[in-house]
Amino acid sequence: MRIWTGLVVVLLVMSVGCARQAEPPVAEEPAATAQWQAIAPEQMTDTQKAQHERCLAAVNSLASEMMGELTAALDSGGPAEGIAVCQGKAPQVAAQVAEEYDLAIGRTSFALRNVSNTAPMWAQDLVTERIGEPVYLAGPAGELGALLPIRLKAECQMCHGPAEQIADEVKAAIAENYPEDRATGFAAGDLRGWFWVEVPAGATEIEM
Repeated sequence: MRIWTGLVVVLLVMSVGCARQAEPPVAEEPAATAQWQAIAPEQMTDTQKAQHERCLAAVNSLASEMMGELTAALDSGGPAEGIAVCQGKAPQVAAQVAEEYDLAIGRTSFALRNVSNTAPMWAQDLVTERIGEPVYLAGPAGELGALLPIRLKAECQMCHGPAEQIADEVKAAIAENYPEDRATGFAAGDLRGWFWVEVPAGATEIEM
């Protein structure tokens, strides 16, 4: 089954940066980081293509699961409830997806809501440069890394828009759950952050 990367990228814009990751990325040595090389999908080997498919399937699963949780919270309690649920549920969902697809996965941004969501070492320069297109990198031990951009949807401005436009109850929920928040001041269409995925060497094509 063909997975449309653009679809999964827009599905989770309401919660990017909101969740604590199950496990922060492990820091790598600078020398190892330099060995990650950008690679275009059309240049991938058969093994890398299998890793690529696994990567997109995992992002699609994470986006779908989190959007379901977030939508239910917004319907029942509004944006403030959505922030609390996002914080509590997202690490569980990310851990489940990581285990199911045998990879590492998370979200990051140059303006984090949760300081635990820092990018893996191999992706940090790309985050600093605010790369707006999907990027794939081949790792030194056969890994495949992916950084997939997320752009803000208009309805996400209720939690990520200009501070003066965010409701007081939402501000209070953000302050309570994310005291170091930097994730406001965005407009619809802005680059908000990225999904990052690291697929280990030897990953085989998954059944779709």
